[in-house]
Amino acid sequence: MGYLQTVGYPALFLILLVESLGVPSPSELAVVLAGYLVFRGELSLPGVILAGAAGSTVGASLAYLVAVRGGRPFLERYAGAIHLDRRRLTAVEDWFARHGGWAVFFGRLLTGVRALISYPAGIFGMAYPRFAICTVGGALLYTALFATGSMLLGPQFQVLLVWMRPGPALYLLLGLVVVLGLGYLLWRRRRQPAGG
Repeated sequence: MGYLQTVGYPALFLILLVESLGVPSPSELAVVLAGYLVFRGELSLPGVILAGAAGSTVGASLAYLVAVRGGRPFLERYAGAIHLDRRRLTAVEDWFARHGGWAVFFGRLLTGVRALISYPAGIFGMAYPRFAICTVGGALLYTALFATGSMLLGPQFQVLLVWMRPGPALYLLLGLVVVLGLGYLLWRRRRQPAGG
């Protein structure tokens, strides 16, 4: 907490930028601790949300740029090593064309996914304006949820850290997101007129 407490918003910005490049970083801990510093009156909630979302967006944009510039040729060259033939690559690309916006938005909320989702967005040609909107929206929601939760919990902010660890609570949340997503897709598909 010392570095975050001493440096403040720039530290939070940098930690989330590094994570969004795919480098392991204690981003959840940083956002939760920043929320606790808001509780103590040392930082402001809007400042924490904006610094976190800005760092996440800048890092994600750099990762996206790397993926656009060299990701597809690299992936095609080494696809066999990860058992990804042309048919599967095309299927993933088609899926990302249809659902990539949602994947980027919700990916910002999930540990691990948040650090890597920019790469497939760039590799599979998601338009940057769409990518940026989804990234900013997801990053704002992520930092707002965890910083606000930590601020409201005050000295009991560690409860959030328990919920963020991989385990039953995380798997329950992921399961709920999957079920809601599938339900929405089925509902949307049924609403479409036949033959359309």
